[in-house]
Amino acid sequence: DMSIDYYRRLINMTEDYIETNLNHKITLAHVANNANISQFHFHRLFSKYSTETLKQFITRIKMERSAIFLAINSEISITEIALKYGYSSSSNYNKAFKKHYSMSPTEFRKEQERKRNNILADV
Repeated sequence: DMSIDYYRRLINMTEDYIETNLNHKITLAHVANNANISQFHFHRLFSKYSTETLKQFITRIKMERSAIFLAINSEISITEIALKYGYSSSSNYNKAFKKHYSMSPTEFRKEQERKRNNILADV
């Protein structure tokens, strides 16, 4: 099915765009423009094949990437991470993170450190 292949390419292209623009606010206009199609066409295709909205998709990628960064870089403040991933404040980031992971970034970081220490203790 050509439309499925086209959609997969569109999603990959969109994911790449989000990856390279994690520190910015990303809109439908940005991703449609990046894919060289109209906002209407992009939205129609995305809605047809995706189980998430574009906003949910962008948020999920930002959350997944920021969680990895957060776990690895324990010396970097939550505020710095929030700004790095395009959030206007640490409180907006905290809210989005908590909604996605059911725990705050600080709790998540502590949890990851605890897991790492348990692994190291077993070695």
